[in-house]
Amino acid sequence: MAFHDIAGNGHAKAILKMALGRDRMPNSMLFCGPRGVGKRRTARVLAQALNCLNSKDDACGECGPCRAIEAGNRKNKRGSFPDVQEIEIREDKTEIIIDQMRELRAQAYLKPMVGRRRVFIVTAADTMEDEAANALLKILEEPPLFTHIILLSENSEKILPTIKSRCQILTFLPISDEEIEKALQERGVPPDRARITAIVCRGNMEKALEMDWDAIQAERRNAWDFFSGLAGGTDPAALLRRYAYKRESGKRAAVKDELAGLLEMLSIFGRDAVLLGEGGDPGLLFNPDFEMELREIASRLGPGRALRFIGLVHRAAASNDKNGHFGALTTSLTAQWLRADEAQ
Repeated sequence: MAFHDIAGNGHAKAILKMALGRDRMPNSMLFCGPRGVGKRRTARVLAQALNCLNSKDDACGECGPCRAIEAGNRKNKRGSFPDVQEIEIREDKTEIIIDQMRELRAQAYLKPMVGRRRVFIVTAADTMEDEAANALLKILEEPPLFTHIILLSENSEKILPTIKSRCQILTFLPISDEEIEKALQERGVPPDRARITAIVCRGNMEKALEMDWDAIQAERRNAWDFFSGLAGGTDPAALLRRYAYKRESGKRAAVKDELAGLLEMLSIFGRDAVLLGEGGDPGLLFNPDFEMELREIASRLGPGRALRFIGLVHRAAASNDKNGHFGALTTSLTAQWLRADEAQ
C-alpha cells in the first residue's frame, strides 16, 4: 500500500511525502480527525515509507520491510516486523494503558532490530488518563532520531496541552462523497450503490468499506420511516419510541454517530422531495429507488415545507455536533416540525 491508495486528505499526504523526501519527518506526531478518515492507514503507510528500501518519499509495497509491515497490519501481529508496533488504547483499562505507555517509552530507546526506524502507532490517544499521558512526555520531547511516535485522536481538545506541544499536529478531514464513491467503484461496487453508500457513510471511508448493502438499506429504511412519518403526520410518540431510546445506554460517540447518519439521510430525503416538488430531473435524485414515495410526499408537502424540514434537520445536526443526545434531539426535531405544521 502507498499514500495514493488511501482516499482523501491529499493535503496531509502531501505534507508527509514532502517531509519524507527531505528526510525531515518529525519524531513525534499527532494525527487528528474524525473516525474513519484514514488516520491509521496513513500512519501504517508512513511506517512502511520510513523503512522502505526502494522509495524515499512513499512505500513501494514490494521490498521486504514494506511487505512485512503490511502483513503485520493484515494479521494484527507485531512479530511480522518488530520495529513497527500498534498500541490499542482502551479507555476502560486505565492501569493497562499506563503500563503500555511505560513499555513504549522503554522500547523507544532501543535501536531498530531489523529496519531503519522504530515506529509506534498509538490509537485513541485522546482517551488516555493524565498519568498515562505523563508517562509519554519525556519520550515525546526528546525521542531518539530512529524512533517515531504517532498518536491518533478523534478530538485534539481532549489531548493534554503538554502532549500537543511536543507533537507535530496533522489534521485529517472527512472524505468527500465523490472520493468515497470513486474508491468504491474502483473496488467493483456498482455506481448506484457506491453513490448511496458514500452518502450514508458521511465521509467515513472505513465505514464505507466495511458496511454491507443490507445494512445500508436498513439504515435508509429507518430514516425513510422517520421522514415519511413526520411528513404524514404520524403520532410523534410512535416515532420517538422507535428512536429516542435506541442505544441511549451505549457509548456517547456511537450514539452521536448514529444520530448524525440519521440526520444526514433525513436531509437528503428532504432535498429529493424539493427537487421533485419543483419539477426537477429525476435523474438527479440521490434516492432514485424511493422516487414514487418521494413524489407522493413532495405533492403533499410542497417545496416550501420540504425546505423548512431541511432547515430543521440542519439545526439538529449542528446541535448534535455539540451534545449528541439522541432522545433530546429527536424530540426537539419532532416538536419543531409539528409547530411549523400548525403554523401553516
